[in-house]
Amino acid sequence: MKDITKKWVEFARADLDAAEVQMQYGAKRGSAYQVVVFHCHQSIEKILKAHLVEQDLEVKKIHDLTALRTATKLEIPEKFVQFIDELQPHYLIPRYPDLPFAPKFSFTYNRKNAEDILNKTKELFIWIENALMQKK
Repeated sequence: MKDITKKWVEFARADLDAAEVQMQYGAKRGSAYQVVVFHCHQSIEKILKAHLVEQDLEVKKIHDLTALRTATKLEIPEKFVQFIDELQPHYLIPRYPDLPFAPKFSFTYNRKNAEDILNKTKELFIWIENALMQKK
């Protein structure tokens, strides 16, 4: 694996770790769940970009998980494709609650759904990381 790919994986893992820490923090405070989900998005974004780097493909400065998934040409199982689509809107909403389209986005961040998204993110992260390791 290229050194730069390893860096992308390291950064992706750091976001996953941050999501786990925020999950614990949120459980204590009763908040911060939107931050958990944001870091889940970031983690998957960066591990997908690691694949692009490893394949010498262009890494665009985008946050669109669906576009990144497609660009990697990975044959991702359907359950993960659906989860990527579910995770996609959680890049902007947790950061900018006053976005014009926010009222159309009916999602309440709470412990249950943040925990569910975190668990699915971990599962997807492992799958993508394993696929990356097989490219050696």
